[in-house]
Amino acid sequence: MKIFTKTYANGLRLILEKNSKNVLATNILFGVGSQNESEEEEGFSHFIEHLNFKSSEKFKTEEIMDKLTMLGADFNAYTSKTTTRFVFKCMPESFEKCFEIYSDMLIHPKYLPEEIDRERNVIIEEMKKYEDEPSEIMYQTTMNNYFDGYSFAHDVLGKEENIASVSRERLLEYRQKYYIPENTIISVAGNIDFDILDEIVEKYFAGEFKYHASPLKLEYTKIIPHIKEKYQVVSRDDSQANVCLHIKSVTYDSSLKYIASIYASILGSSQNSRLYKKIREELGLVYTIYAYNDIDLRTGEMFIVFGTRPKNVKKAIYEIKKIINDFAETGATEEELLRAKTWKKSCIEFSTETNSDIAESNAIIMYLNNKIPSIKSRKAKYDKITLQQVNEFAKQISNENVFNVVAVGKNIKVDDLKQF
Repeated sequence: MKIFTKTYANGLRLILEKNSKNVLATNILFGVGSQNESEEEEGFSHFIEHLNFKSSEKFKTEEIMDKLTMLGADFNAYTSKTTTRFVFKCMPESFEKCFEIYSDMLIHPKYLPEEIDRERNVIIEEMKKYEDEPSEIMYQTTMNNYFDGYSFAHDVLGKEENIASVSRERLLEYRQKYYIPENTIISVAGNIDFDILDEIVEKYFAGEFKYHASPLKLEYTKIIPHIKEKYQVVSRDDSQANVCLHIKSVTYDSSLKYIASIYASILGSSQNSRLYKKIREELGLVYTIYAYNDIDLRTGEMFIVFGTRPKNVKKAIYEIKKIINDFAETGATEEELLRAKTWKKSCIEFSTETNSDIAESNAIIMYLNNKIPSIKSRKAKYDKITLQQVNEFAKQISNENVFNVVAVGKNIKVDDLKQF
C-alpha cells in the first residue's frame, strides 16, 4: 500500500492509494454543499448533483447509465452540508472509459431545460419521502434550531419553492462559482500505477477542467451557535418519540478532537457504552441509543439520539443527564479507556476494508487537512490520550451550556425535555 498525491496547475488535487485489491474505486469530491448556499440558493448543490448525471457534451442521459452499467460499474453521488461527491467503482479494464464518462458529465454537463424540469419533480418527491420520516424531521429541526441564521442549518435537499422555480441560468451561475478545479479532489484506490492514472486524469479531467472565472478562495469562519429554542417538540402521530440531545463539542482543528472521539465512544458509541448498558440493558427504555461526534472546520457537535415510547421520554432524558454528570464526577476507568482506544483504532482500519471506503476516506481527509496523515500516525493519536484528558473533557461536556433538545412524536411535553 502506497499513497501518491499531485496538485495540477489548475489547482485540482489527485490522490491514489495503490494496493493489490482488484476493484478500482473513485471518489470525486467538490468542496461545496448546503453551507455554501444563500437562502435563495438552498438546495442548489443537491440539484446540481442530480443534473450532472444528465446529458453531457458526449453522452445523452440514457447513454451515461447504459454505458456505465455495460462496463460493470457501480456508480452514485451524494451531497452533504460541506461537500458533493461523485463515486464509482469498476474493474481495472473498465476504469479509463468510466473515468471518461464521469469527467464529461462533471465538466461538460448540458443542463437541458427539459431535463431540469423533469428533475425538479424527482427532487420534490425525494423531499416528500423524507417529510414522512420522523428521524429526518428530528435531525433537520435540530439543525434549524441550533444554527439559526446560518447557512449550516440549511436542509441539503433545499426548499421546494427554490427547486420549483430556479432557472437554468441561476444553476449555471452557482456551478460556475463553486465547481472549479481548486475546489476539487479526485481520490482513487486500487491496483493502478500512478503514472497511468496521472495520464488518464490529465487527458480527461485536468486538461479539460478550465472555467473562465476568478479563482475562488473558500475561507470559513467558525460558527458561534445561535440557538432559537433550547427545547422543542414537533408533534406527530408516531408510535415512538425520536429524541436528539445536541451539544456543542470541538471543531476539526482542535487538539481535543481525538479526546472527544474517545469520550463519545465511552459514553454511547457501542454496546459496551454507558448509555447502552444503562438506558437499554438495565432500564429497558429504548431499543437503540447512541452518541457520536460530528466535527468540521467550522463547527463541532455531539449527538445523543434515541427512540422510545412518548411516556418514557422524560425518564430517559433524566437518566442520560445523570450518566453525563456521573461521568464528569467519577471519570472513566482504565478499562473503559483501553476499550475505547482499541475500538477507535479498529475503526480506522475498518475505513480501509474496501477500496470504496479508502477512496472516500482519503478524499475527506484531504479536504479537511490538505494532506493524508498515515494510519499509523492517526492511531498513535489515540494511544497518547490519557485518562486525565478524557475526564477533563467529560467535565467540559457536563458543564456545556450550548445545547438544544428536540423530540418528534405525540403527547410529548416541553417540560419532559427540560430534564436535560
